[in-house]
Amino acid sequence: MDHGSLPPLPTPPAESPAESPADETVPVARHRRRAEDWDDVVLRAEHLTDPGLAAIPRPFWRGFIASFEAAIAGVLRTVATQRNMKIHTTAALLVMLVGMALPLDLATRSALIFAIAAVMFAEILNTAIEALVDLFIGTYHRLAMLAKDAAAAGVLLLAVGATVIFCDIIIVNWPLVQLHLDRVWRFALLGVPLAAMQVLILFGPRKGLWPNLATALGTVLLAPLIAWSVDPLFSAAAVLVFLSARAARAFFPGRKPHGAPRR
Repeated sequence: MDHGSLPPLPTPPAESPAESPADETVPVARHRRRAEDWDDVVLRAEHLTDPGLAAIPRPFWRGFIASFEAAIAGVLRTVATQRNMKIHTTAALLVMLVGMALPLDLATRSALIFAIAAVMFAEILNTAIEALVDLFIGTYHRLAMLAKDAAAAGVLLLAVGATVIFCDIIIVNWPLVQLHLDRVWRFALLGVPLAAMQVLILFGPRKGLWPNLATALGTVLLAPLIAWSVDPLFSAAAVLVFLSARAARAFFPGRKPHGAPRR
């Protein structure tokens, strides 16, 4: 037989990717877990796009009220858990008393209200950033420190700016202060104890005799101040600030959770 005419030997089949040595080092369980996670994502997406959900009627007013409730809870929770927010709230009450005592012009009143709102907004945003960082960073990290320090610096700059604005308003309107000096003394006589009652509410015990007594005394002190006020808007804002401080301490705990959740 002529060996040169023999047919060529069949080549061995190529190894499948599952049998290749390079893939033997890849944990099979990891791929399986990733596939299961992807299946869960797909199932959740299908659930959210279920046409039956769109057929469920949802009144507009219910979602609108729920959004307001969430926003109010965010403000009160920040007042209850953040020390600096408690200080800002007390300072806001004192500024409101100044606006109630002096007949300031519209631009000055607007500047005071905007400064208070800006500082409180910055503190709320700082609290949100801190909570978000704590949620995802369970241990110390320099980037987390950078994020928290930068957010706190923003609050500090706004607080210093608001203080400068307030001092400049007092200096510019000093003749007005001297003209209504008797009114200023009356507001100081009742406003300082009112601020002390709010400090007791914010930094004292949440429940028991003392917060209820401080609320009652603060209400008694606030009533004649409202009667003497020259600006009903600042009067309403003072009442809102005082009652918000009491509601924050009554309905929300004084501490926030720390650290990332366990996985």
